[in-house]
Order: sequence, then structure tokens, then C-alpha cells
Amino acid sequence: MLKKDISQELQSYCREYFFSQDKNSKLYNIRLGAYELFKINGLPNSKDENWKYTNISQKIDTIPEYSNNLPVPLNINNFINNFDIMKKLKETNDTVLVFMDGSLQRQLSIIDPNKKNIEISSLNEDVPDWALEIISDKHSENSDQIFDINTILMQDGALINIKQNKEKVDNVYIVHVGNNNGFFNYRHVINIEQGARANIIELKISNRIDINALYTSSIIWKLADNCIVNNVKYQSHNQLTVGFNQQYADIGNNVEFNSFTISSGSKLLREYRSINCNGSGSDVSISGINLLDGDSHIDTFLLVKHIAPNTTSREKYKSILNDRSRGVFQGNIIVDPEAQKTLAKQSIDALILSDKAEHDAKPELEIYADDVQCGHGATTGQISEDSLFYLKSRGIPEEEAKTLLVQAFLLEALDEVKDKNTILIFSDVMKNILNRVSKGSLNV
Repeated sequence: MLKKDISQELQSYCREYFFSQDKNSKLYNIRLGAYELFKINGLPNSKDENWKYTNISQKIDTIPEYSNNLPVPLNINNFINNFDIMKKLKETNDTVLVFMDGSLQRQLSIIDPNKKNIEISSLNEDVPDWALEIISDKHSENSDQIFDINTILMQDGALINIKQNKEKVDNVYIVHVGNNNGFFNYRHVINIEQGARANIIELKISNRIDINALYTSSIIWKLADNCIVNNVKYQSHNQLTVGFNQQYADIGNNVEFNSFTISSGSKLLREYRSINCNGSGSDVSISGINLLDGDSHIDTFLLVKHIAPNTTSREKYKSILNDRSRGVFQGNIIVDPEAQKTLAKQSIDALILSDKAEHDAKPELEIYADDVQCGHGATTGQISEDSLFYLKSRGIPEEEAKTLLVQAFLLEALDEVKDKNTILIFSDVMKNILNRVSKGSLNV
């Protein structure tokens, strides 16, 4: 049962924020609908089947108060000095959107107005009709309490519309930096028009190890017919951060959508994804790597709905757990009666490096069509003593041998990153991930 104090504190926080909003805002009625739902449903608890492995009240004692210890950098060059990966992004001539403590910082972003095929605006500015329609449609079909909180409190976010570009693939980087203590909420809306190709890369990082932050984040995708989208997200939080990420995607006909996530750190991280394969001929890959140590708790929940015939989906997740950490994976594939010729596979693997770590896996299939190929599998184990002995017998020191075995375990998941240029940009990040094992433990 949730503690009354945090539940009531969130109710009060949402009430105060909602009643401070402009009634003439385009988002007001959408916020109102979410507020009415949240008043009725409150926060989820362990009685909810989707939350049976994650107790929010054990991780959130109170809403952290905002601090202003670290001011926002005045220009992008000052910002780059703190984050080496930004040096690479500045050299690519791609679009870079920087959010700090939940708000877009245009002076730190790289937006080329000459790129006519990319339209970018902010949720904190005048919301275009296409984005308002997508937000409204998703809210009308959603019943998730965290999404309702995010709808009430969404303070800013990127609104991105990508048109067909025959010359090249468009790259857009969305960088989120936790700079201060506080409660932050943002929402992105990404519309990919027919025939467009795009790579959307997200980075979520904490600027200090002692930041006490709570955030909700929602991304709503709409992918039109015949488009190709690669989405890579890297998030490395400190051990105090609590985050709730949500991703919703509606997929058209003959669409290729690849979404890959790397997560580490976090006191609590809930990663929720809901994908609707609405069009035939679509191919969806949802995959990721979770690295947990200390008291980290990462809960991954995937929901893939096959609504049209001749669709394919693959779910592949790898987790490494050490110390007293806990990993959760819940995946549900639903195949509607009309979705004949569906091919769906789900694979969940966990490598446990401590006798105090825990991993819970709950893969599910709901199949209402008779001409499909669907399957799932889950494994949880430790480093193979036989493999370790074999490497040691070839003269490889034990610590190096463990590192090699963990790298081999992770590399299979990295194969799901389809855009190789993205891997080049993230080469240093990837190397750090594959070197996180030292003496059998994670250095997150």
C-alpha cells in the first residue's frame, strides 16, 4: 500500500500546478482531462498487475524541492566543456536540442533554420495543430496514471515534424541534463511524415552525483507509411534520481522502427513502451541494455500490439545486475484477430553478479489469430564457470576473463542498433559500457 504522504503530496502538487495554468491555453482541456483521471486513480501500487514488482513508495519519500546551485551555461561552448560527447555533435552539423532541468535551452541547442524538411518548436511556445492533435488522440486512449501526471505537469518538450528528405537521413539529438534538485516533467511529440528517414538520439545524464531529481518523460511518436526511423537512447543517472519514461508509437504501413535503450544508475527507473503496429508490412525492433548496481531498480515494461496483418516485432533485452540491485522485465505481445501472418519474438536475458541482486521476468503472449509465429524466452544466470576456466587456462587473468564474458553477453544486444553512424558517434559511450565490469562488479 502506498504511503499516504507521497500520494497526497503528488495530488496536491498536481492540483496547484493545474490551477495555475492559463485557461486559454491550447493544452488546458487536455490537462483538465488528465487531472480528473488522476484525482480518481491516484498513483499505481503493487495491487496493479503492471506494478507488482515495483513499489513507488519505497523509492520516493517526498517531492524534491528545486535548487538553483548550478546555473544554466550562457552559451554552447561553455556547455561543451562539461560534456565531451557534445564536441562530436557540434561537428556533425546535425540538429541538437538541449534541455536542462526539463526546459529547452535554445542558446545551447543547434538548430539550422535552413533545414526546410525539419520543423521544430517547443511545447512551451505556440503548439502547432498537428502536435495538439497527436497529444489529444493519445490522451483519449490512455489510462496510465504516470501518463496522466506527465500530462498535467508537462512543462516543456520538443515538437518535431520530419518531412521526406531524398538527399540524406536526418539526425536529431535530444540531450537532457539534470542540473539541479527538483521535480521535472517534459513531453516530446515526433511526427515522421510519409517516406521520411530519421535517426532520433536521446541522451539523459546527471550533471552531479548528488542531484536529487524526480522526473516524468513522455514521447509520442506517429510514423506515417514507408518511413524508416532509428531511435537510440542513452541514460546514465546517479543513484538518487527517480525517473518515469514513457514511449508511445503508432506505426503505419511498411515502416521500419528500431528503438534501442541503454540504461544505468537511478534509484528507480521505470521504462514503459507501448507500440501499435497499425499498418501492414511494418517491422519493429525494441531492445536494450540495463546496467544495475548499488540499490538501483530498473523496471522495463513493453507492450506491442499487432493490429494489422504481416507485421514483425522483436524484443531483446540484456541486463547485468550487481550488489543489491533489482531488475524487472514485463513484456506483453498482443496479436489481434486481423493480424494474421504476424511474426513476434521476445528474448530477455539477465546476468547476475551478486547473490543479493534480483531479476524478475514476466513475458506474455496474447494471440487471437491462428496463422502466426510467436515465441518468448527468458534466462537468468551467472558467469559460466566453465567459460571462465577455459579463458583462464589460456593464460587470461580472471578479471580480464570476466570482462570478456560480460562484453560477449552485451554485444548481441548492440547488434540491434541498425544505424552504424550512431554507434560511431557513441563510440566512447559504448566503450565505457563494455568496460563497466571490473573485478566482477559494475562501476556505474
